[in-house]
Amino acid sequence: MQCSENELISENTIVFQIKRRLFELKNLFEQKAKSLKNAPEGSLRISKSNGVVQYYIRSVPRNRRGNYIHAENKKIVKQIAQKVYDEKVLQAAHKEIKILERILRQYEQLEENNSLAENIFQKLNPQRQSLIRPVRFPDNLFVAQWQKEAYESKGFSENSPVYYTSRGDKVRSKSEVIIAETLSRMDVPYRYEFPLQLNSEDGRCITIHPDFFCLNVKNRKEFIWEHFGMMDDSDYSINTVRKLQLYAQNGFFPGKNLIITTETVYQPISIKIIEKIAREFLLPALC
Repeated sequence: MQCSENELISENTIVFQIKRRLFELKNLFEQKAKSLKNAPEGSLRISKSNGVVQYYIRSVPRNRRGNYIHAENKKIVKQIAQKVYDEKVLQAAHKEIKILERILRQYEQLEENNSLAENIFQKLNPQRQSLIRPVRFPDNLFVAQWQKEAYESKGFSENSPVYYTSRGDKVRSKSEVIIAETLSRMDVPYRYEFPLQLNSEDGRCITIHPDFFCLNVKNRKEFIWEHFGMMDDSDYSINTVRKLQLYAQNGFFPGKNLIITTETVYQPISIKIIEKIAREFLLPALC
C-alpha cells in the first residue's frame, strides 16, 4: 500500500546499497585471499573418456596434459577446483570494489552539494516552491500533507472508557496509549481509527476503523497497526480471527502492511516489544 502516487522518485537508498555491497565484497575478498594462501599448487584439467570423467593436475606450464588423479584422490581435485574458482572470484571482487568506491565518492559529492534530482526543490525559495509539484516532496512536507487529511473516527459511546495521549488523542485503552506514545516519541506519523473501506467475503463494502494507521516516512508506505488486547476472551478471539481474515481478503498481511500486537490479562503488552516493532517496520535502518 504505497502512498507516493504523486511522486516520481522513490526513496533514495543508493549510498546504503553501495556501502552494504562494498562491505560484503571486502569481507569476501579478505576471506578468499586468506584461503588461497593455503591452497594447493597447480591447475585442473577435466576431460571425458568413454563417458567417464577424468581429472588431471597441471603443476608446470609445459605439462599441458597434466598428471592423472585417481578417484581415491578426489579431495585434492576439489581443493584445486575451489582454488581456481576463488582466484576468479577474488579478481572480480577487486574490480568491482574499485568501481563502486569511485561511484560512491562521486555520488556522495552530489549528496553533499544537494545536487540530486529530489534536492533541487529544497533549494528554491518558498514562493517558488508553492508553484511547483516536486518529483519527491521533502519528508516534512509529505508528512504535513499526510496528516492534514480530515477524517471521522469511530467515536465513543457514553459508557466506554476513555484515555488521552500526550498529544490529546482519545483512545480506548492504556495499551493504546503506550502504542501512541511510542509512535509519537519515535516521530512516526499516525492516524487513530482512520476509516478504511474493505470488501467482505459476500461482496459488501464495509467500513472498519483500524487502531492505528501509520506512515513509514522514508519509503512512503502505510501500515495498519491492530492491537488485540483481550485474547484470553474466547468471543474476542473469534472476532479477532474474523477480522484478520477480512484483512487478508483485502490484501493486508502481517509483516507486509499489517502490524499485529496482542496481550492477555496475564501477558500484558511490552513497551520494549512495541519499540522493536515500530523500529522494524516504521523506521527502517539504512546505515
